[in-house]
Amino acid sequence: VSIAVGVSRTARSVSRLVRRGALGSGPGDSVIIGGPDVLLAAAGISRPRIVVSAGALLALDDDELAAGIDHERGHIARRHRFVFLYAELCRGLGRFLPGTNAAVRELAFQLERDADAWALANRNDRYALASAICKAAASRHAAPAMISLGGGHVRARVDQLVDGASPIAGWRARVLNLAAVLGAVLLLGL
Repeated sequence: VSIAVGVSRTARSVSRLVRRGALGSGPGDSVIIGGPDVLLAAAGISRPRIVVSAGALLALDDDELAAGIDHERGHIARRHRFVFLYAELCRGLGRFLPGTNAAVRELAFQLERDADAWALANRNDRYALASAICKAAASRHAAPAMISLGGGHVRARVDQLVDGASPIAGWRARVLNLAAVLGAVLLLGL
């Protein structure tokens, strides 16, 4: 129950952060917030919004900004917030089990890779996305319930983008997704 209350408080704090810090509408139906940091994030649970900081508008060129916004759209379209919320709930319940934190970090990495793949599928330049990720990672100040561009094993993600390594697709992706769902069901059953 305390975990559910904490999640509810986090969602409200993100809503307040976006409302109080909003300077106006930004590119791609995003919300611009103040601050010098490079921040692009999908914020919120029930009605997620893409948040872009003023620092991101200054630091990123047009291609980097477009790739970063598409990355965040990928998080929203693929409903990563629910997967991440579920993972955080499991981490809270299994905080005494060894490897719980490592499992959540790995999941966050895979969610970031999936959003990277979404951005590339929307015809963004892989080098622009890699550059935006590096700039966002240099100033990581995302609040809870925000999935930010600079999160999740930045070096590995950038290496994969620059090397042109494509994420798993086709039947392999379906098999891995099925395995993940079965693992989650088994975890819930336990």
